[in-house]
Amino acid sequence: MSGVMAGEAEIARLEHLFHAPEQAGSQFSKSFLAAVPADKVSQIVRQMIDSFGTPRAIVQDGEDYAVETETHAIPTKVTLDSDGMIEGLLFEPPVALTASLEETLQKLAGLADTVSYTVEVDGAPRHERDADRPLAVGSAFKLGVLKVLADDVAAGRHQWEEVVRLAMGDRSLPSGDLRLYPVGSPFTLHTLAAEMIARSDNTATDTLIHVVGAERVAEVLGLDTLLTTRALFLLKADKSLADAYISGSADDRKAILKQLSDRDLPPVAAASSPYTPDLEWMIPVRRLCSLVVALSDLDVFEINPGPVRPGSWQRVAYKGGSEAGVLNLTAALIGQDDRTHCLSVTLNGDKPIDEATAAGLFTRAAAQLATGK
Repeated sequence: MSGVMAGEAEIARLEHLFHAPEQAGSQFSKSFLAAVPADKVSQIVRQMIDSFGTPRAIVQDGEDYAVETETHAIPTKVTLDSDGMIEGLLFEPPVALTASLEETLQKLAGLADTVSYTVEVDGAPRHERDADRPLAVGSAFKLGVLKVLADDVAAGRHQWEEVVRLAMGDRSLPSGDLRLYPVGSPFTLHTLAAEMIARSDNTATDTLIHVVGAERVAEVLGLDTLLTTRALFLLKADKSLADAYISGSADDRKAILKQLSDRDLPPVAAASSPYTPDLEWMIPVRRLCSLVVALSDLDVFEINPGPVRPGSWQRVAYKGGSEAGVLNLTAALIGQDDRTHCLSVTLNGDKPIDEATAAGLFTRAAAQLATGK
């Protein structure tokens, strides 16, 4: 390996893999092939070639790589062992090589029945569509929880190092693993915030809501009442109560939420019904951008940049949300020139949304913002 510049060996391995996928076994370490058979790798590579075309170039992209065809770039993570064999390989969602940000947004808008988006630069809208329309945003509502918590820390009402203990009533269903911890387990507010943002942990979220107050979070989000994630799952499992919640006044909704406080969590299958309008967190993308920009200097965003390629940016603050028929992608992007960009897209529909395609287009949009194209 001496004399080989960083990245050249990885690119050579990827070039050989795409040029001769039937010879995949000769490119990988024994430990990799013990976990993923060579014929499986060959099949995946052939499918990519069939779907996106033959690569015209494989280039270094920050610490990672991109396999570029005529129509797509496929972000790729690859690591080699001491013998120069591939020991780690991950293909991320392909990114359509759209010609402009306008084209990227147009393709995003075609992925669902109802779409809103905003693209802002230093707070000024550059592109937008129904940016003030409240739509279902899934876990992106957790930005509101973080905003109230961060304000409390700044005001001295709480500290990031403060410890709270897991309560039975704060356990929720996935996503996240804190629900598996014993009741009474201690967590700092910083740990809970990091789990809520980086891993979208629902139990961490509900714990923080009870720390800062549901009504305060609702106010920040522009909602009359705030669903915890646990309450949403309980309502999804009880259609009659869900219907009453949707049609009720703010006072009716609060009374229903009190009824739920003593109920046991339903099975995941019972709480996995498709998105129902108004049984969600209905928030405009403009408000999400305002929140994520205000919070963008917090270190809890450093763990997971989402679908954004972070190499072009000083900082990336990302939070998204999804369920069947709902997808939101929101990011504050701080450029090398210190300018602040925000990109937020919400897709709602009666059918499942192609999340991989949406994530790829969001990646492309962020890259186009970075280059100004």
